[in-house]
Amino acid sequence: MKNIKILNKNFYKPISCLTAYSPSIANILDGNIDLILVGDSLGSTLYGMKNTQGVTMDMMINHGAVVNKVIKKSLKVLDMPYKTYENKKDALKNAKILLNNCKPDLLKLEINKKKLEILKHLVSKKINIISHIGVTPQNYKNFNKIKILGKTNIERNNLLKLAKESERLGAKAILLECITADTAKLITKNISIPTIGIGASKYCDGQVLVFDDLINLSPNNKKPKFVKNYLNFNKIASYAVKKYNREVKLKKFPNLKFTYR
Repeated sequence: MKNIKILNKNFYKPISCLTAYSPSIANILDGNIDLILVGDSLGSTLYGMKNTQGVTMDMMINHGAVVNKVIKKSLKVLDMPYKTYENKKDALKNAKILLNNCKPDLLKLEINKKKLEILKHLVSKKINIISHIGVTPQNYKNFNKIKILGKTNIERNNLLKLAKESERLGAKAILLECITADTAKLITKNISIPTIGIGASKYCDGQVLVFDDLINLSPNNKKPKFVKNYLNFNKIASYAVKKYNREVKLKKFPNLKFTYR
């Protein structure tokens, strides 16, 4: 696998990961980011869903396939959608469909104690898996009910055990979502595979964000605390649209420069 050494703690520099759902965005990210994730966050980002439970295999296949066509340098990661890996048989069948159609380097599964057997089964079939633990969005119909995990000793110990077991069963990396800094630090120090955080502090071995959040594409002002805007694309694009509208109304566009003669 190309660049797999990125996921080796003896080699790695902090790992960067962003989402992409279209060839144009994937082309911008390729080679500038270590991992490109076609995540089921596309449900809310592209389709206006309130959660990720409505994301289908067809959606993941369609977006994963077009993104795959342009990625040449970065590692490709693909989410398995909700209810597609409830048992070993379905998990393997759906994993193979995603692998055959989208050619990802790794699949990401939201893992709890019950899903460890699924993780073990897929790894035994030589499939590269990222274990997503902490807050697992597929379990929430209402994202407003999400709470930070790892505040209590019980939560902290359970997450550490889950991370260690994921490593033992062959996961290539652990994604930690919305957990306390102390818990993220504890897990990162106690496993030998990389941790990639989203809302899980600087103590992880890498970070992931949704690209649309990174550039403030959505006008939604209720973004999670962990989101940092690196560009206000919404503002820039709104200005461009208003300028275009004005020039059309005044018949300044198209002028001779943009006209065939």
